[in-house]
Amino acid sequence: MWRDLGDRLGVMVDLSRIAGVLAVAGRAEAAARVLSRADALREETGAAFEPWNVRMNEETLAAIRAQFDEGAISEAWEQGRELTLDQAVMLALESLGVKARSRGPASREPS
Repeated sequence: MWRDLGDRLGVMVDLSRIAGVLAVAGRAEAAARVLSRADALREETGAAFEPWNVRMNEETLAAIRAQFDEGAISEAWEQGRELTLDQAVMLALESLGVKARSRGPASREPS
């Protein structure tokens, strides 16, 4: 929804939340890529994570580190930073098992 509304800050927070869910679910690589894109989005917008979001992201990184070695984390992190915002949203949703749709008029389903 945030993506469709053009609210990049909302997307940033939701990507962080989804990364946490993915990490707990044992999907460390996807979690690292999604969290990395959230962090890149924070940098792009000049926004700051709220203190609760910083704590959540630290917990997510700890869960990722428990499943992944540092080399694999670094590689996934770099891959995440290269994702477009749409690709990150698609990865996040598909990693959760949600059928994601592409953005754009041609992809919109009739109401």
